[in-house]
This record gives sequence, C-alpha cells and structure tokens, in this order.
Amino acid sequence: MLRVGRFRHRLLEDEFLKNTSPLAHKCLQVFMRLWQSKSLSDAEIAAIYILVFSFLRRPKDFLGGPHNKPLAHLPAHSRMSCQSFYELLQKDLPEDLRQAKSLLRFQRPDDLLTYFCSHSWRSIPLSVAQSLMAWESGLYPLRLLSYVPTPKEVLSMQTEGQRCVSMLQDLTEMQEFVEEGRDVLGFIVHDLIHADHFFADPAKARAQIEFSRHLLVVFGFREIQTMLQTDPVFKKEFEYLMSDMNSFPLHLLKTFKAVLLGYFKRREGLAMTAALPEASEAEFQRLFESSLKTWKLPDEAHHAALRLNTPLFQGLDDSLLLHSALLQYQ
Repeated sequence: MLRVGRFRHRLLEDEFLKNTSPLAHKCLQVFMRLWQSKSLSDAEIAAIYILVFSFLRRPKDFLGGPHNKPLAHLPAHSRMSCQSFYELLQKDLPEDLRQAKSLLRFQRPDDLLTYFCSHSWRSIPLSVAQSLMAWESGLYPLRLLSYVPTPKEVLSMQTEGQRCVSMLQDLTEMQEFVEEGRDVLGFIVHDLIHADHFFADPAKARAQIEFSRHLLVVFGFREIQTMLQTDPVFKKEFEYLMSDMNSFPLHLLKTFKAVLLGYFKRREGLAMTAALPEASEAEFQRLFESSLKTWKLPDEAHHAALRLNTPLFQGLDDSLLLHSALLQYQ
C-alpha cells in the first residue's frame, strides 16, 4: 500500500517540464472549459489539475490505496463523477496511457472528488486532500487564482479570513519554475498544504487572521517600507512572515521581533549575538513598541511582549500571559 506522500517543493523534473507539460495543458482544457462555465467548482478543478499532473508524472503508481483519515463530508455529490472524468481525459491521451491500470480505477460511478481524496497520492501529503474536501464543503474559505499574488495581496486576503490557491494555466508557466524552485504542481500543492495548516484549528485560524490585520498596519509604517527597500534579507524574512508562515500568534510575534532585530544587527555589521550600540538599540525598541501598540494589549501582556527574546523573558509565565492575550484579541 502506498503511504501518504511527503511534500517536496519540486515535483516535476526538467524532462517533464519540457516534454510532458504540453500534454498536461492539452488534457486540462476540457476541464478548464467546464470550470469556466461553472460546471465544476473551484475545489473540483484544483483536484483535477493535481490529478492530471500526478497521473502524467507517475502513470503506473500515482494513486495509492484508501486511507483511513477523516475528511470533511460533502453536503451533496459534486458535479463530476469518476467515470465522466475518465471518459473526458481519454480523448486527449496517447494510446499508451489510455490503458494505464491506475487510470482504469476511475471507471466507476463514484463522486470524483470524494473518491480521489479518500486515497493516498504519491509525493503529496494528506493535508492537500483535507483542504480540497473542506474547501468544497465550505469549511475553508479559499480563493482560486490564476496567478501568483504578491505577499501583500496574500496578507490582505488573510485579514479577510481567506487563503489563496494559485493554479497556473498557461503552457509557458507550466514549462517553467514558478518561484523558489517550485513547479506548477508543487505550487498548488504548497498552497493547499498551507490552507490546511491555517484553517484546521479554528482558534489558531482566528488568531492568525487577527495577527495578519495588525501586521498589515505595521507593513504600512514608513520605517518598515524603507527597511524593505534597503535590506533584501529583511524583505525576504518579513514577506515570509506576511504570507507563508503558519503558527500561533505568540510564535509569530517572536519571529516578527527577531526579524526586526536582524535588520538593525545587519545595518550595524554585527553578529546576531552582539549587542547593538545604544542609539540603535533605542531605535529598535521604539519601532517594536510602536508596532506593539497596534495590538492594544493589556499592560501586563504588553510588557511581556517587550521582554520577548531577551534574558528578562519570564518563561512559561510570560508565554501563557501573551498566548492568552493574543488569542483574546480577535
């Protein structure tokens, strides 16, 4: 039995990008037309997108056996059956792929999304199936995009309680790496993994949404904009915090403070273990405290936040105080 996959950023090899992406693009067109006419939902077309690439990538063994992990239940059958998917895909496949045993398993009347998501997929974690089913059932508010959004766009969506899923459709995009070494399959898989990490725990999701709202305010600070324009390392770290980091708000706040401090250490040419000059330390503290004020934390929690990442931090007591305060400010 095939184990549930572990995610790798790169799922498609160079040869696939060059030689097989055109076939993937061709096979997807009939399904894209159905989606554009609203005959398929966003979750269904995303699942079909992953299915087609996964099949062409590993036609013999892309689909494993059923898993026993609980998934969201759909309120009704979706609009695409396994049999319909099989028949439509057959029309654009070369002869040698039409009789692949893995594909023959779709000759059945079952709902496509439910059947596909109830099985393990090679190299793809179960959280992707969990996101697709929760999306279709209305539990995860996801927005399907045909482009890669900027970190600010992602952060803005998070302030509205949404996450995005990028499904790139142009052939030229399918034949190239998107960013950070990810191909188009790896990119949509990455987005669905993050969606599950973001929404699986409702309390954590609400806290991250609130953190995003405060971070968007901080993003607009004149000092932050200058730092983003002058320090590539700060830009990379801050944008990761904006758009690609899932965690509880206490860890996010600790990371934010560390990212700010890193900027000042680099500006002074210092190692992270070295102390800042007095003037720079005061400047760093002013900026962090100005950022903290957007949270309007109770006094005790505010002072605990100022002690974050310092020898003065009072361990579990401060952690519990901040954790509670940040969860309540939603």
